[in-house]
Amino acid sequence: MSTILVVEDDISLGQTIRKVLHEADYQSLIAHTAEEGLTQVADFEPDLILLDVMVPNMGGWELCRQLRQHTAVPIIFLTALTDTQDIVYGLQLGADDYITKPFNNAEFLARIEAHLRRHQKDQPGTKLTFGNGEIQINLENRKTIIRQKSIEFTPREYSLWAILIQNAGKVLTTEDLLTQAWGEEYADVKTNIKPYIHYLRKKVEEDPADPRWIITVRGIGYRFNDDTT
Repeated sequence: MSTILVVEDDISLGQTIRKVLHEADYQSLIAHTAEEGLTQVADFEPDLILLDVMVPNMGGWELCRQLRQHTAVPIIFLTALTDTQDIVYGLQLGADDYITKPFNNAEFLARIEAHLRRHQKDQPGTKLTFGNGEIQINLENRKTIIRQKSIEFTPREYSLWAILIQNAGKVLTTEDLLTQAWGEEYADVKTNIKPYIHYLRKKVEEDPADPRWIITVRGIGYRFNDDTT
């Protein structure tokens, strides 16, 4: 079941939208300010976002811009602004669609379904590419090509590598990375990860001392750069 975030400052309208979504078998979340919307996206990773342009405090335009820095999920503006310039601006900021109020429920749901279906189809499968082809990974056969050279990993190195690249752009805590890569029994042994991150950087980075791809997030964990193509 897909989860949809509704960012709408009108409480009554927000509840009405959630009711329409519920009747169509979608799960929904609600945020009444742009800042709440950012928090909900970080905490729950919804599959689609419905966004009011006039939502306080930073506004829908800025919220859309910030969201597009770290998520590719469909964003649909849902607003009373009908000027063509507003529509074009919203799409230029990275929104996928623009539905004006008042709207027809059937069309509203049809657009949501179309965007969810298209996004699911576009999700990467077993082959991932980063940095204009600099890094090419085939998860099915566990092959990694970096700068046109095949890279060999030990089994433990590859487990870390696979988790990092499958979560490109996301910050993974040290505990989460250890647990997902090696199992629950390693979650509390944080010192285990540092030498393996060092090994990975030596194989992946052009300059391991100044990494481009495997980024340390101090006090939290690690993030793989999401410079995908």
